[in-house]
Amino acid sequence: MKKSNQNEIANLIKSFRYAFRGFVFAVNNERNMRIHIVVAILVAVFSFLYGLEAVQYALIFLCFGLVIAAEMFNTAIEALVNLETPAYDHLARIAKDVAAGAVLVSAIMTVVVAVFTFHDLNRLWETVVLIVTTPVLLVCFLLLIALGLFFIFGCTGKVKPQDSKNDNYKS
Repeated sequence: MKKSNQNEIANLIKSFRYAFRGFVFAVNNERNMRIHIVVAILVAVFSFLYGLEAVQYALIFLCFGLVIAAEMFNTAIEALVNLETPAYDHLARIAKDVAAGAVLVSAIMTVVVAVFTFHDLNRLWETVVLIVTTPVLLVCFLLLIALGLFFIFGCTGKVKPQDSKNDNYKS
């Protein structure tokens, strides 16, 4: 393999490592990110029991991805604003508020998609009854909720971004 191809592959691997590190940073430092992840997992498990069609799964997973991506953009904007503006600044507040508003809009639209996806109230009720009356399912859901709450509120240690002089962020 040529040296240039090896460099391209190495750069590609580095870019994925940086992206993964950014995702982990957002999870470790943003409670709302952890909330979005827990809700997505709970809805995904519930939707399996509800029995969605393939297109409905695609829509809800697309919505999960959009909300999580919006939360990550919000985190990035907040970090940049804090880097440039250590003291209170009206424009900095606007930038942060607008970024947070984008997350809110994507989360609200996800709820709208969920309302249309889980619109059959009889089927919804049957799924809830199935969970409540099946001990294994009930224990699994309660365990998922307990683990989710621990994940949301127990992972509160802020992680500072790594400042490595060896990192080259050029792709």
